[in-house]
Amino acid sequence: MDNVTCEKLEDLKLYQQVSWIFCNGRSDLESKDYEALNYRQWHKEKAAEVRKLISFLSRKDIMEHGKFLVVFLLLSTVDDPADPICEVFSTFYQELGGVEDILCICEDEHIFQKWRDLQSRFVSAEEMEKRCIYNLGIEKVNGTILKLKSVKQSSCRFLPSTGSSSVVLQRKDEDLMPTLNILCLNQCQDTEIEKDESKFNSFRRDQEEHFYRGGKVSWWNYYFSMKHYTGPFIKRDIHDKLMRLIDTWSQYDKQISVKVITLYHHPGCGGSTSAMHVLWELREKFRCAILHRKADSFVDLAREITSLATYGLSNSSDYFPVLLLVDDYEEEENVYSLQNYIRSQIAEKYIRYEKPVVIILNCMRSQNPEQSSKTYPSDSVALKHKLSPQEQRAFEAKLKEIEQEHNKPEDFYSFMIMKSNFDKVYIEKVVRNILKGLNTAGKEAQLISFLALLNKYVKDSTISASMCEEFLGISTKKTFWGNESIEDKMGTYFTIIIQTEVEEYGGCQGLRIIHPLIASRCVKELKNTYAINESNTIMQLLNTNIFYDLGIGRDTFSQNMQSMLITRHKKEHGDEMDTLFSPLIEELQKEEGNASVEKVLREGSFRFSQNPYICQALARHFYIREKKFSSALEWANKAKTLAPSNSFVLDTLGQIYKTQLKALMDNHSKNNPLTAQALETLLETARRASEAFRECQEQTEKTEAEREEMELVKSKRYFVYNTAGYLGQIEVCLYTVDILFKLPWFNSKDVLTKKHLLQYLSGKWDVSVGCTSRTDHELFDVLREYQYFLTKVKLHLKKAFDFFQDYFVYLKQRNILRESTEFKTREKVSDLFKKYRKIFCDLDLTQITGGETRLKGSIALYIEDFRAGLENYRADRFSGILEFLNDKDSKRMESIIQAYQYLLQHPTDTFILRDKQNYILANIVLYCICPNSPKFEQTEILKTHLREVLQMVGDDHKYSEPYFLASILFWPHNLHQLDRDSAHLAKYVASMRKSFRGQYRHMCHAKLPIAHFYLGRNSGHNLN
Repeated sequence: MDNVTCEKLEDLKLYQQVSWIFCNGRSDLESKDYEALNYRQWHKEKAAEVRKLISFLSRKDIMEHGKFLVVFLLLSTVDDPADPICEVFSTFYQELGGVEDILCICEDEHIFQKWRDLQSRFVSAEEMEKRCIYNLGIEKVNGTILKLKSVKQSSCRFLPSTGSSSVVLQRKDEDLMPTLNILCLNQCQDTEIEKDESKFNSFRRDQEEHFYRGGKVSWWNYYFSMKHYTGPFIKRDIHDKLMRLIDTWSQYDKQISVKVITLYHHPGCGGSTSAMHVLWELREKFRCAILHRKADSFVDLAREITSLATYGLSNSSDYFPVLLLVDDYEEEENVYSLQNYIRSQIAEKYIRYEKPVVIILNCMRSQNPEQSSKTYPSDSVALKHKLSPQEQRAFEAKLKEIEQEHNKPEDFYSFMIMKSNFDKVYIEKVVRNILKGLNTAGKEAQLISFLALLNKYVKDSTISASMCEEFLGISTKKTFWGNESIEDKMGTYFTIIIQTEVEEYGGCQGLRIIHPLIASRCVKELKNTYAINESNTIMQLLNTNIFYDLGIGRDTFSQNMQSMLITRHKKEHGDEMDTLFSPLIEELQKEEGNASVEKVLREGSFRFSQNPYICQALARHFYIREKKFSSALEWANKAKTLAPSNSFVLDTLGQIYKTQLKALMDNHSKNNPLTAQALETLLETARRASEAFRECQEQTEKTEAEREEMELVKSKRYFVYNTAGYLGQIEVCLYTVDILFKLPWFNSKDVLTKKHLLQYLSGKWDVSVGCTSRTDHELFDVLREYQYFLTKVKLHLKKAFDFFQDYFVYLKQRNILRESTEFKTREKVSDLFKKYRKIFCDLDLTQITGGETRLKGSIALYIEDFRAGLENYRADRFSGILEFLNDKDSKRMESIIQAYQYLLQHPTDTFILRDKQNYILANIVLYCICPNSPKFEQTEILKTHLREVLQMVGDDHKYSEPYFLASILFWPHNLHQLDRDSAHLAKYVASMRKSFRGQYRHMCHAKLPIAHFYLGRNSGHNLN
């Protein structure tokens, strides 16, 4: 219990539901593990375990004292001091430091008196009397509790249902959907507080003030407007467009079960408020909800969302459409992952649909909303830091209304920023005036600098109020009028700070700066006017132990701190640009230089000593920014020690060696011949880089293969498949070939010596025959030492290029956000293959098959040329031939068919299976891109080849290609007249599915299979 993670806390759901402790067994469960023990056995076997549990639940960072209640339910007399429940009471009393957070409910007065007497050694009779209920029967107590409800909650909550009807949402059912904040038809109506005009007006003003100061909007704000307690709620220009978009997609009848519509918005421009406004106005047409526990597993989220869609309907396959607001997921891809899980749940529940069951309104922050919206132009809108003239008039009118209702509306800075049309000059003046005369040595100044830095770099970040109180030294202070508050302590500075409820830990209070633009300006003002640099602030944050000691919000604070140090910006996530480091580190580099970056990251690595990514960031800084490769390797190896199985950390190690290798090569003069010492340094660096990238590849494959055994959804990252190890291997191996071309025996421009190099790399040529001097022999000695590595270079290159060939041809990205990144990788691989082609397979297959010279040379030589020519066209692989469906180069495809015809006429055991498969596929592809070509083989001959292949591989082949071909060539053109081949088609399809999953299952969390053919009823080649 000492090292319980955030994920474990989420599983326990301590903050969403009542936790029960059965200290000595349960009679309602049949397992022997739950049988009651006698008191001696219990103290011997169970007491220590129960004490640990209570100690865990009482920790300040688990349950905030004063925010929970321990209830002892005493339904029978406790006579013996050795009774386990006495031990439990004693432990809670000690852990909580008294009985203020404890309540005892006794069945009758006799039970109470016995209980009071037993606990008299700890608690006085007067204290116990105050903390016990005993003069009401248990049924009356239960009934009273059931009747209790918030004065701000409707007496009965309704959901829209079919045929303009409604259904009651029972509290017990709503409690089973804890991840959702459900918006009911009668939200905020029929509450007790509205019946008391004075209390209601006070409550209304508080709600409005909180919102206009920068707090999150609540359903009450819309209700006040609807009931004309306030003026009209401001509708942004995008409001009607978003409403139309949702309405259009809700009527879409193309059998889409879940649709995502995205609102991209600048931080602090009213995006979430606009999205909630849309839900409020559509609550009669949809069952509306906000996803407010995004940390739960996708499975749980999907189950609750589909439960909301089917709730209260007589037929379990019926549904009422749901409009779900997802506000600022950490990664946009997670929204699409959630979409897939909801689709699966809909399928599992056999929900029949013609129109969308769930529409997800994805409210996503973006530094460039308009650009992000262009990614999905038909189902997204953008909201910027800019008001239209119509919106400006609406804000002017709203200000006049606020001035009549509230004191000091000029302090409602969040509203005033929007009303000023996000005017930078206004923001500068506000910050300058608030911070004027700041005592930089005071705790107040430090807290403002802490909050400003966090809010500038980590969205929605807060520091818990209890930690701030402790930092300011006001946890136990009292004034003559009562407890001192943070607002009292901070004085006028509190006007730019807001206290808000944080979702984690059962809704504890957290502090943040009222607006992201205010936070950014505070950081700048603190630097320009008070010489408080960002490095100073982050160092103070890292060294303030109060924030890392036990306390509510500690884990969230630590996560935010680590995010500030390591999380990079990416365009595909809606950021303005891709960054090499986190925005904080980039800013420190730009404004304060390398020394500050190094100091901050070192301190971060000491504070978060188990985080490998801070060590990785420092390693990357050393090799990218400073070219200090020894220091980079030191920190990369520290990261590897902490995360030996992390492929991204291993890639960083490879990247350091690769960059060092390139620097060494650049420093070596092209005009001066290599010395043995220089050659050894180069080859050793290359070998280490290659080894690191090979390890990265292996770990990627291993990690992905084990993914299903891990709780992958807990981190909520929509994982990518790490291809960096393959790309790095290609670059290093090509650098290695460049090094060899600097030796006296090899020359990239001389055909003969180039051929000698290829022979040497394949272990077929002895360099020593060309040694004519002492220098040559010294170089040869070095080559001999690295012979094993050098003879693997071609193999490493071929494996990596083959991987990318399959990766790009067989699989596609799950969503469009990753496509731009993948396109760049594909372009880079293509450029590198051109270099590989020039060195290893520089033969044009079309010229070879088109000439008459084939009659003159040896068969072995021609086979070698044909294989090199096929590799040149990437047609030596099944996936490479499939790619011609897009290239549509019929001349090349014809030469490929001719080459395979020659190879099949001169077969070898090593290649016969692959050659036949590729030959069959080449004919199919040629027909698709050039149906009139004369080079086709007869269909029956292709079928004969395929039968031979299937006979060789059986039903359990680890590769899917034979069964893929069978699904094409043996596809029946008449389902009622199956021939001997098509009769086995079901078996081939099952084998294809099994083998494809075996090959590519480790990639399919990030990619989807590509459909290359659509089969119809025609026979022969013409199956489309």
